[in-house]
Order: sequence, then C-alpha cells, then structure tokens
Amino acid sequence: MQALHQANIGIHILFGTLALLVGLVPLLATKGGAVHRRFGNWFLRLTTVVLATAVLGLAVFNFRPFLTVIVLLSTYQAYAGYRTLRIRATGPTLLDGLFSGVFLVGGLAFLALLPRIQLVWSPVVMYSALGTLVATTVYDLSRFGWRRQWQRGAWHYEHIWKMMSAYAALLSAFTGTVLAAYQPYSQFLPSLLCTAIALFFMLIAYRQRRRAVGLAAT
Repeated sequence: MQALHQANIGIHILFGTLALLVGLVPLLATKGGAVHRRFGNWFLRLTTVVLATAVLGLAVFNFRPFLTVIVLLSTYQAYAGYRTLRIRATGPTLLDGLFSGVFLVGGLAFLALLPRIQLVWSPVVMYSALGTLVATTVYDLSRFGWRRQWQRGAWHYEHIWKMMSAYAALLSAFTGTVLAAYQPYSQFLPSLLCTAIALFFMLIAYRQRRRAVGLAAT
C-alpha cells in the first residue's frame, strides 16, 4: 500500500508541474487562437490527472482537510471554466445547475465543519478558498436568471476568471507545499498575482469588445 501511495504522489507531482508549465502557454498565446486552444485543452487534461490523484490520495491514503478544500476549488473552477465555452451559445443547462448545486452544498458543509477541524494551513487560506467556491457556485446558479445577457458577452470574462482561478489553485497548492516555511504568504500571494492577471486580461477583453461594437456601429 505504501508503494502505491508513493507512486500516486509521484504522478501527482509530475502532472502538477506539467500543468503549471503548460498552463503558461495559453496565458502568453493569442487568445482564441489555435495555440491557445490546444494548450488550454492540454492544461485541462493534465489538471484532470492532478485532481484524480489528489482525490485518490485523500480518499484512500491520507485525508487532509486543507488539500481537500484546494481540490474542491480547483476541480470546480477548471470544469466550470471549460463548460463556459461549451455553453456560450445555449446558456447554462440543468447539468451545470446540478454541478454547481453539489459543490455549493459541499462548500457550505466544509465551512460548517472547519471550526471542528485541526487546521494545518492558515485559516485565512482555508476560509478564502471556501468563500471563493461558495461565491462562484452562487454566481453560476444566478446565470439562469440572466441567461441572455450572459450569452451576449459575460461568458468571455467568466472563462478568463475561472481558468485563471484553476491555475491559481494549483499554483497556491504547489508553492504552499514547496515553500512551507513561508506560509501563509506562499499560499495566498500566488492567488493575488493570478487575480491581478485575470483582471488585466478581462480589461483587455472588455476594450476589444467595445472596439468591435464601435466598428460595427460605423
């Protein structure tokens, strides 16, 4: 059993490192281009392996609450970011609503249990991660009430935000583990950096959209 545990950890570290490296390409490539799409798909596939090995490790070998929270957040953000592109023409479906509802309940349950759990990571990191998960799922459920406005362009900003959030979760887990002596800064500073990057790209997308609307009106 110990050998399987070590093998699972090795796969988790390897694919996590590859996901962080591959994930840089969509950030730097032309948005919406072939390179962006190709490496974005590879990032999602690598992230899937990372999350699968994390779930296996937590469920079978060694349950650790702080890593469970990160897995919940990164799983939701990665899948929801992917789904944003798939449903941009139709709007959210019943499947998306069920997915958001399950993770909302899970996030709220974890929030209720946190006072009874011995926290290894800083409470700031735990509560902020769970708060982000709950806020994102509530937002996603609200899309059913403004589906048409969402289809007109909000999906684009949402995709940027969620994919950067998924990357931030992986990066925070990596730096928080490797640079454990610098916690909690090694845990939340990467998230702040990725948030700033996401806002930067959202601003660019907004300006491009305004420019396109202006050209169409002339």
